[in-house]
Amino acid sequence: MKFVFLATLRNNKISTLMLSLAALLFSFVFLATFDAFGDMFFEMIETMPQGFRALIKASGEYKSEEMGYLAVGFREPIYLIIILSFVIASSASAIAKEIERGTIFLLLSRPVSREQFLFAKFAATLIGTAFVLCFAILGTWLGSIIFEVNEIDYNLIFKIQLNVFFLALSIGGISYLVSSVLSEGGKALAISSGLTVLMFFIEFLADSLPSIDWIGFISVFHYYDPSMLVNTESISLINLSTLIIVGFACLGISTIMFKRRDIP
Repeated sequence: MKFVFLATLRNNKISTLMLSLAALLFSFVFLATFDAFGDMFFEMIETMPQGFRALIKASGEYKSEEMGYLAVGFREPIYLIIILSFVIASSASAIAKEIERGTIFLLLSRPVSREQFLFAKFAATLIGTAFVLCFAILGTWLGSIIFEVNEIDYNLIFKIQLNVFFLALSIGGISYLVSSVLSEGGKALAISSGLTVLMFFIEFLADSLPSIDWIGFISVFHYYDPSMLVNTESISLINLSTLIIVGFACLGISTIMFKRRDIP
C-alpha cells in the first residue's frame, strides 16, 4: 500500500507543482485587482445580471469588503478549474489509466489488495489537493502583504479552502467511481469532466431560475458557497457532511466495483 501511495505521489508531482503555482498566482493576482475594483465592488454586484451573480454566487451584502471580494474570487470558475482539474485528472486515471497502460498488473502483483490499492490512490489525490489549496492560501497572504490589503480574516480563508477540499473529495469520489468501471484513461477523464461540468451547470440554473431552484440540491456545487460562509462567519456542517457522504459513498461503490471486475 505504501509503495502504491508513494508511486502515485511521484507520478503526480509535476501536475501538483504546476497547479499549486497556478493557485498561488490566481490568489495573488486576484488581490492585485482589489485596489482597482474594491471601492465599487458592492455596486458592481448590485448591477450584475442575475445569471452572472448566480455563476459566482455573489451576494449584495458583505460584512467585509475584502472578504466579500475574496469570496467571489474563490467561487470563480477559473479557480475551481485549477483545483478540480488536478482532482479529476488524478482520480479518473487512478484505475482506468493503469489498466490501459498495463501497469495495474505490476502494482497488484505486490502484496496489496485491490481495496488497499484504491485507498492508497485516493489518499494521494487528497494530499495533492491539500497541497494545492495551501498554495492558494499562501498566494492570498503574499498578495495581502505586497498590495497592502487589510482586514483579511485567515480563519475564514481556511474555512473556505476546507469547503473546497471537501468539494474536491466529492468530485474525486465520483471520478474514482467512473475510473473503477472503465479501462481507458481518456474516456474516464472525459466522463468525469463532463459530469462535473453538468453539475456546475445544474447549480447555475438553480440559482438563475427560482422556479427550478430545487434541482440545485443534486449538484455538489450547491454545497460550496463561500459568500454565505463569509457572511455567517461559519462553515455549514450540513454542506460539509453532504460532500463527505457523497465522496465516501462513491468511493465505497467504486471499491466494490473494482473488486468484482475482471481486468482484461
